[in-house]
Amino acid sequence: MKEIKLTQGKVAIVDDDDYERLSQFKWHARKREKTYYAMRSLPIGNGKYLRVRMHRDILNVSEDTQIDHIDRNGLNNQKSNLRPCDHAENQWNTDAPITNTSGVKGVSWDKTNRKWLVQLHCRNKKIHLGRHPDKEEAVKIYDNAAKEHFGEFARPNYG
Repeated sequence: MKEIKLTQGKVAIVDDDDYERLSQFKWHARKREKTYYAMRSLPIGNGKYLRVRMHRDILNVSEDTQIDHIDRNGLNNQKSNLRPCDHAENQWNTDAPITNTSGVKGVSWDKTNRKWLVQLHCRNKKIHLGRHPDKEEAVKIYDNAAKEHFGEFARPNYG
């Protein structure tokens, strides 16, 4: 493993066999939502540039394929941390959204029924997993369902 220096005091981690090729370019750090990614600009003429993401350069996948950073660190570009995926799979490996008020993924408070509502979204389908009086039980139900539906891309609340 080697480090490539980026702007903003950041570094990208890459495998030894990718280091020489990647270190030929000037890379910069760019923040997107909660993490940084390593990018470079490729001139394409007429004063225009193409943004090249380091993780895409490493895996060399088609434009319609996304890449998931398994540990969710966008600067860890070791091949063992990268996996091709589709948009849904990439979303499954995330934390609870910023707007979440329960503090855990897949569980929200139902004021009307005064219970914890458990649900997940899988392939454009909302899967209702019930309402439960105990929050910890609700979290366990979500975590088990996430592992079942999302497989290796599951990001359960409690492992």
